[in-house]
Amino acid sequence: MKNKGLWLSIGVFAVLAVVFVFTDWRISQALYNAEAGWAHFMEIYGQLPGAFVGFIGGSVLLALFKFQKTFKSIAGGIGLFLLTFLASAMFWLDALGAQGGETNAPLALLLGLVMLILAVVLLKRLPNDKLASMKPAAQVAFALLFLAGIITVWAVKIPWGRWTYRDILDAGNTALFTPWYLPQGNNGHHSFFSGHTAMAFSVLPLILFLKKDHPARNILLAVLLLWGLIGAMSRIVVGAHFASDVLFGAGETLLWFFLLSKWFKADA
Repeated sequence: MKNKGLWLSIGVFAVLAVVFVFTDWRISQALYNAEAGWAHFMEIYGQLPGAFVGFIGGSVLLALFKFQKTFKSIAGGIGLFLLTFLASAMFWLDALGAQGGETNAPLALLLGLVMLILAVVLLKRLPNDKLASMKPAAQVAFALLFLAGIITVWAVKIPWGRWTYRDILDAGNTALFTPWYLPQGNNGHHSFFSGHTAMAFSVLPLILFLKKDHPARNILLAVLLLWGLIGAMSRIVVGAHFASDVLFGAGETLLWFFLLSKWFKADA
């Protein structure tokens, strides 16, 4: 059944990828609304939940980490701390308005450090078996944030060089529009993939913190998928991405989620 669902998802993704080759521009024309307050809110604050879920994952791993007097242990502990601190700082940078042009890096770093310390202290108060049972879900959450939300997105964004809908409108030259399958090189434009969409779907590991037979699990999954879809739609509405951009941003995140859940033997 799971394999059927996987192949069905791949089929739907492939069909939409082809459809959006011909409909990207028209979809953006129909949905674009520069005055949509909800979409601008999502642009500024929509990445917060994804960053927070990844941060929680890193905090759980830090609380479980056993330091030893070996180079591997010390280096691993420092690396884990720095990446978790980065996730915390990312959260606070966006919370303080970085996506809207308001940057207060010193305060974000301070709040990020305080939140990290508090999270680890509180998590260490949990029973050892309870904390240990959270490890697979935490590993998926932490890895998904960086692999799907940052590394994969920017590995494609930079060389692809696709213009956003609103940048094309500002330039007044519709000839700048290109279909998603044609990379333009590193030209400073970063429409493809959508990082906000990837971050919106990076909340999915939350379901892994619940047992498979938990009555609230399916409801939570529906809520998390809805959040991802709202995040994706908001990017089209504000003109920051085309439909294909958000499709691939969501698709790569869902793929990473599936692979990481298998790798870490999380109960996905």
